[in-house]
Amino acid sequence: MKILLITQFFDPEPTLKGMAFARELTRRGHDVQVLTGFPNYPSGRLYPGWRQRPFARESVDGITVTRVPLYPSHDDSAARRALNYASFVASASLAALLVDRPDVAYVYNPTAGIAAWALKHLRGVPFVLDVQDLWPETVTSSGMMRNRVLVRVLGAMTARVTAAAEHVVTLSPGMTRVVAERSRRPEAVSTIPNWAHEPSPAEPAAPAPLAPGAPAGRAGRAGRAGRFVATFAGNVGPAQGVDTLLDAAALLSDTPDVTIRVVGDGLDADRLRRRAQVERLSNVEFTDRVSVEEAARMQQSSDALIVHLTDDPLYRVTVPSKTQACLRAGRPVVMAVHGDAAELVRRAGAGPVVPPSDPARLAGALRDLARLDPDERELLGAAGRRFYDAELSLRRGVDRFESILERAACARPRLDALKRTADLVAAAVGLAVSAPVLAVVSAAVAVDLGRPVLFRQERLGRDGRIFRLVKFRSMSDERGADGELLPDERRITRLGAFLRVSSLDEVPSLVNVLRGDMSLVGPRPTLPRYSGWFTDVERHRFRARPGASGLAQVSGRHTSSWDERLAYDVHYVRHPSLRAELSIVARTISTVLRRSDAVAVDAVSRAHLDHERAAPPPQSS
Repeated sequence: MKILLITQFFDPEPTLKGMAFARELTRRGHDVQVLTGFPNYPSGRLYPGWRQRPFARESVDGITVTRVPLYPSHDDSAARRALNYASFVASASLAALLVDRPDVAYVYNPTAGIAAWALKHLRGVPFVLDVQDLWPETVTSSGMMRNRVLVRVLGAMTARVTAAAEHVVTLSPGMTRVVAERSRRPEAVSTIPNWAHEPSPAEPAAPAPLAPGAPAGRAGRAGRAGRFVATFAGNVGPAQGVDTLLDAAALLSDTPDVTIRVVGDGLDADRLRRRAQVERLSNVEFTDRVSVEEAARMQQSSDALIVHLTDDPLYRVTVPSKTQACLRAGRPVVMAVHGDAAELVRRAGAGPVVPPSDPARLAGALRDLARLDPDERELLGAAGRRFYDAELSLRRGVDRFESILERAACARPRLDALKRTADLVAAAVGLAVSAPVLAVVSAAVAVDLGRPVLFRQERLGRDGRIFRLVKFRSMSDERGADGELLPDERRITRLGAFLRVSSLDEVPSLVNVLRGDMSLVGPRPTLPRYSGWFTDVERHRFRARPGASGLAQVSGRHTSSWDERLAYDVHYVRHPSLRAELSIVARTISTVLRRSDAVAVDAVSRAHLDHERAAPPPQSS
């Protein structure tokens, strides 16, 4: 595949989905190019040796990197931060029209999504969106943006980009649930946790974990023998709530061998240093921001690692990237975050989980770990490393991304747009031309079955979205002595059987086509209760709008088994073409006129998917 990575942050800036991601995709045989800005994160100043130009292109390890100008800023000014993002969006949107056309694009966070949106609509390139933060909650929760109009604009932009993405990936199950509910696209949202920084073959090999108490280099701990050092590494801002760590240190003053080390900088760093000095917290050490490699060394030299965020509902559905770094370091982890991040540490068995903003519980957890035998702490750390390698590593993450990108590359946005136009015209004309027939059938159904004459039922649409399918009634509501509806073959009337065999019962579903719930051609819409019974391969059928007719219907109509029908659906979705669409339309007309394979009720058509597949529902990865 030809893959374009669109990301505002890229090497030499510290970022997870940067050069390591691009190199791994290239190693797997893909042609990768990158669209990014000039490096300025996190300082907000252009890196030394760099000069902004309108359109700069370089080749790194066979990867074409195109850089576009932006306004460098990452301070606490909302206006300047907004200008930073907006300038990249404007430059990248223009550059996206000039780069070599890819098969599929990957977009890091919705802030870069406008460029992908332009690429899709102007060049027909599908894209996969990687959601790292919930927008606009992220900027409102941090206090970066308070203007209600701007917040609404940001929310609308995010929703538009999310809706346009062929697939959406989030970093946690909680975030996946939120995005799926907002977009109403449960089948189009997946969870792929972030990975930690893993040195590439071109970088120096990562050091083996240092034994607790061993020196850690110039940025390591001071080296007082017998100390238990717990390290917090990363941004030091309001969201991290590092005050809680200092409160815990005060409670640990009676345990002098326990030291809390804070590595990094941020908006709160200077204030916290002053507070530690004023309160004479001798068991707290501060180290300025260091390189990713040096941070890894310091983590590996620690006795335990701390992850802490304030107790904000937003943080319950996110996983701070330092979680993966801590697990990979092979040291016990004290997780002071609610939600998905805590669940990862529990699953890994890598250390204690305590409530955020609770210094007493944090101090107790550190005291308990300090009292453990070193070999027991090593077991906790080893469990975390094993979990990281199996579930969270770069290799595992790229496996999942590669599969999603390959599926997305099969999409044909221009064909979809053409189909939608044809659907609108055909449905409108069809309803107008068939109006007299609809009136006659409505009257006949009213006499035969009473009112209402239309049958409405929830069905699964594109990306798993639920809609209400409209058809003519063909069965009565007759019930048995137990109050349950009688079997279909006893409730269908002679008129109903005729409507089904002639397909007249489905003419009202042209209304669903007009609404965009359905297309004229596509997989048959299924019942919502079937959603847990599709295999991972069969779920590909949800990438297309369901159809009034489809490949499965013209290849067996009512007499095919479920396995056959779903296989036809998947084949249709994986091989989109205008020729295939026109062929299905022609075969549909021929099948209906000849009434081939048409039955009103039979054993196959009455079998429900959840009844036919008696085994437990397959688990999706």
